[in-house]
Amino acid sequence: MKTAIIALAAATALLSGAARAEEIHKDGMTGPEVAAWLQKAGYKAELTKDSSDDPMINSAAEGHDFKIYFYDCSEAKRCKALQFSAGFDLKAPLKLEKANEWNRKNRYLKVYLDDDGDPYVQYDVNVNAGRTMAGLDDDFGVWTGMIGNFTTFIDW
Repeated sequence: MKTAIIALAAATALLSGAARAEEIHKDGMTGPEVAAWLQKAGYKAELTKDSSDDPMINSAAEGHDFKIYFYDCSEAKRCKALQFSAGFDLKAPLKLEKANEWNRKNRYLKVYLDDDGDPYVQYDVNVNAGRTMAGLDDDFGVWTGMIGNFTTFIDW
């Protein structure tokens, strides 16, 4: 019995240590951390800055370029939210009815039209308050999968 309790305590310690190692910092992620995460998964990650001097990343997945914008950033450049965003320059404007159809039928990835009728899709992710890297990996899988679905939807 004593051996079983010691083994259970050791397993619990190992599992909690592994879980802790995968947690995202409570105040969010930095640009270099997100870039390293993408690169580790085999994606390009060009780290730049946006007009507010917050980090921004240029990347690509499923054959389509996209950007990652950082929101709710602290002075230490830890940001609590990321936004994956991609735009598509179409020959003919996408009809508002078609964009609305996408938004009605699909969760997570939302579309809006620019002044020329070109669609932009966005997916917002919180990366603070107990989030894990496994959760971020899952969110990224939703993003990359839905980009493919969206491009099929607009005949890209």
